[in-house]
Amino acid sequence: MSPEFKKQSGDVFMTDIGRPHQKEFEEKIEKIRSYLKISKRYNGYLPRPFFIEITGSPSAGKTTTITELDKFLRRYDFRVLRPQEGAEVIRHIERTTPLYNIRTGLYALQMLIDLSHGNLYDVVIFDRCMFDAYTWMMYWRDKEKLSEEEEKIIQSFFLSKFWMQNIDAAYFMVCDPKIAMERELRVALTDKLGETTNPQSIEKLVGRYRKAYSDLSPEYPQLRLFDTTHLKEDIMIENVALDILMSLEKKAEIYT
Repeated sequence: MSPEFKKQSGDVFMTDIGRPHQKEFEEKIEKIRSYLKISKRYNGYLPRPFFIEITGSPSAGKTTTITELDKFLRRYDFRVLRPQEGAEVIRHIERTTPLYNIRTGLYALQMLIDLSHGNLYDVVIFDRCMFDAYTWMMYWRDKEKLSEEEEKIIQSFFLSKFWMQNIDAAYFMVCDPKIAMERELRVALTDKLGETTNPQSIEKLVGRYRKAYSDLSPEYPQLRLFDTTHLKEDIMIENVALDILMSLEKKAEIYT
């Protein structure tokens, strides 16, 4: 037996005769939905943001390129998000274990998934994302802290089709170790070298990015390799910006 509610102290309660205010509710809801344009918001009418990943070896021009690209696009009224790099956020995990780069990869992955299901931004520029996480597993394999099987399992996860299809343009930026060190020390507060910011380590990192590009580019045509060794900063930025705009224009043409 359905419960029966009584009218008390001027309050209106639902009775067993139905929902007398349902039509009124639906009329109001329809006006609210119309204002919010829900039928357009959530049916693919508005495209997801363009996603760009820029990564690479130290002092190859990655940060400079991202900064100028962000500035350039915003001046043309694009709504741009430049997420903080994972290495600047994940500081509670030591860089002595693969967990560090797995965690920074997951940090970027969460944003990639969430932002691909909304329209808050037009362009998102990742300072390291899924291709970067893939490449760092090669580093940990070389350090013998991952087995070959573990390396492949983690790499396969970060290259899942569920999110990789959303990365519209990706760039491996590399530079000759000697030139990279000159750039690194030009404005450094100390000449003390880090684990990955010394000539030997940079040379190995460049090799890994080149190998990753060779392995992945046949399947991922959005991936580019840029050697900035002999490029002035303005030319470097112009080259990357032009390539990005061409890639996004081509993508836009497909869906218009």
